Amino acid sequence: MEPAVNLTCEAARPLVPGYLDGQLSELSASPLRAHLLACPACRESAKEGRNLKRFFAAPPAAVPVPAGFAARVARRALAGDPGLLQPEPPPALGRAARPLLPMLLVATAAAAVLLFVLALAIQRQNLPAGDGLRAQEPPPWLENEARDLPLTLDSEAAAGSPTR
Repeated sequence: MEPAVNLTCEAARPLVPGYLDGQLSELSASPLRAHLLACPACRESAKEGRNLKRFFAAPPAAVPVPAGFAARVARRALAGDPGLLQPEPPPALGRAARPLLPMLLVATAAAAVLLFVLALAIQRQNLPAGDGLRAQEPPPWLENEARDLPLTLDSEAAAGSPTR
């Protein structure tokens, strides 16, 4: 009987891909199998590798390629097409929809002129007219209190010193 070879995890991990591919000899595979039975971490790593191998081993479904596809790709590549997807143009509008744009542009311009004229009219109405504003007279709500206050500031009041 052969002596049992104990593998460490560091020695076993590099052997797992070859074991899964069937490339290990029986002499190398036997100690690895014993280690995989005894070590849950290495066994889990081998299961992940086997699942990954199954995923890539399945042949992809054949996709039919349209006739002239390679020629079209080569023509576009030589023409400098970056291959970005272009949005599809909107469906063609009928002849009835085409005159609508110039009419909308004229209506928009007319609305802008009308708004401008209204803004000028409103501004003129809000401006004071005549002698309604006199800065030398106090407002009516302060009429009694303001009579006692001087209308001009002297140099001491402007400097911030209290007046007597």
